[in-house]
Amino acid sequence: MTSVRRPPSAAPSAATTRTQAPAAQPARTNQVTQVSRAEVLNRAELARIRSTQAPVAPTPGSWRGGANTEVGRAIQTMRSRLSDVNISIKGDTPQSLFDRAILDNKHVTNEQILEMSKVTLEQLATDPKDRAKVLEKVPNARELPVHKFTVAMLSAVTGIDRAKLSEACPDLGLTGAPGTPLLYAAKTERMQRSTALHDFTDYMRGAGVKGMNKAVWGVENRILSAIVSAAGGGRY
Repeated sequence: MTSVRRPPSAAPSAATTRTQAPAAQPARTNQVTQVSRAEVLNRAELARIRSTQAPVAPTPGSWRGGANTEVGRAIQTMRSRLSDVNISIKGDTPQSLFDRAILDNKHVTNEQILEMSKVTLEQLATDPKDRAKVLEKVPNARELPVHKFTVAMLSAVTGIDRAKLSEACPDLGLTGAPGTPLLYAAKTERMQRSTALHDFTDYMRGAGVKGMNKAVWGVENRILSAIVSAAGGGRY
């Protein structure tokens, strides 16, 4: 019997293969489209979150020099010494007033900041006779919040121990001056804050740091700058 051989099956032609391949493309296209949409949504959400976040405020005084510069290191040290002071007068702490009136004051130079950091207790100390007069007029002078406020600022800048500074300068924070009829503890917080800042600048002037009254009050003279301070003026 003659066997009938079946012709071998023809292999799929290259043309057929090429025409069949695109059948899988729609799935890949959908996947790419979904990924693209997800990326767009993620970016939109990220942009929305960023737009609602408050901008980060620069560190006060950072414009004066980087953390590795001499003035930058001095500023970091000064501000760190105020981090534990919680006294507040007229909405200001010693740190916020120091930041605004001194560190971010364009009229205060880097040289003045470095000079202030080297002031000693002996340069600031009130004459012993005047200390007695201060305590005679205001016996609780060292206990007043405005005194502690002022001491904190001067201590932070100079590195002088607060207790020693308070002992040597009981008149810090009092309105007026020892040896004059005008020496009292101000009643209003506005005047207390103004006095604290003026004592800071004027004591630095007295210690030899020239131009501090002028930088903050617009005039260097002790009495005239005190008048500007009392009137609510200033360049800060």
